[in-house]
Amino acid sequence: MPQAEIFVNGPAHDQVVGADCRLAADYCRHNENTDMITWNGGIWLVHRTAISQQLGPNSALHVYESTDHGKTFQQKALIPAPTDRDIRDPCFFIVGGKLYMKALERLPNTTMTRDTGVDTVSAVKTSADGVTWAPDTVVAPHGWSFWRVKENAGVYYSAAYQDGDLQVVLYHSTDGLNWTAGPQIYGVSADTPLETELTFMPSGKLLALVRMDGDDAELLGDVEPLRTKICWSDPPYSSFTCPQEFDTQRLDGPLSFFWQGRLFVIARKHLVGTGKKRTSLFEIGGTLEGGPLTIKEWGQLPSAGDTSYAGIAMSDPSHAVTSWYSGDLALDQPWVTGIFAPTSIWLGTIDFSKLQ
Repeated sequence: MPQAEIFVNGPAHDQVVGADCRLAADYCRHNENTDMITWNGGIWLVHRTAISQQLGPNSALHVYESTDHGKTFQQKALIPAPTDRDIRDPCFFIVGGKLYMKALERLPNTTMTRDTGVDTVSAVKTSADGVTWAPDTVVAPHGWSFWRVKENAGVYYSAAYQDGDLQVVLYHSTDGLNWTAGPQIYGVSADTPLETELTFMPSGKLLALVRMDGDDAELLGDVEPLRTKICWSDPPYSSFTCPQEFDTQRLDGPLSFFWQGRLFVIARKHLVGTGKKRTSLFEIGGTLEGGPLTIKEWGQLPSAGDTSYAGIAMSDPSHAVTSWYSGDLALDQPWVTGIFAPTSIWLGTIDFSKLQ
């Protein structure tokens, strides 16, 4: 990473009482949940702003465009949360030349333990210019959280996890607005399955990396094993098998992408025994057409406290602009403290030619 810098400075907006996170001209102290996409000749960026990671309607999504390959970004839109719900976990995708964005809207909840009691609404917003956004289209029954949307052969897919983190199910759509539930990807509720990243292999085989928070001892990611379930499906994706798991890395907030036939993931890394987290770049190796798979960490992005949930967009054949969020690097707080502390949006460049 030859360069990395803060884009939105959370500590500079460290106000709690009276702060209005729904104003387009300002930010709040806790900035998180990024995503990026290349669209209409520009690079688009989105992130959440709020007082903390706690659920609440005093939150919004900021949308930006870069027309200079990610060197600078200009704000194009602000999408406030509904008046009675939180908004978070945005994800861009493109349908018919329009920019679409999935987001999760949840009832306020002070514990957030295993996403219980939050009545999640998975909503999709659409825009022809990135500035004006149409009202929400609810794309799943209440209580189901879409993760990232991926397209394959003209069909859109997302892995959705059930409130309470009880199971993960595959949804599909041909237009991005009307979605149908398909097979269960993983359903061992004792493993607390949630954010599940989908990756389509060149053959069409589908890989699902299932974050598993586990039992009460494993929940905070501070004890081993740190587990990610590896599940596979063949077209037409009517069933999944899960023959393997990583037992050294739990990939929170995973983002997967290919570069020159190599599969990478940016996700949260857990520093066992410290309560601290990092955002790291991993490479998935092994047999990419069905496994078994291996995982290698290439390095950590500047990160501490509450961190991860990255976005990425290629700026040239060997460089990618990357977004993520992080707490104060010098304080290096434990995650359970960091979720209530200021966090900043970071932008960096990954030079893939250095990954030999």
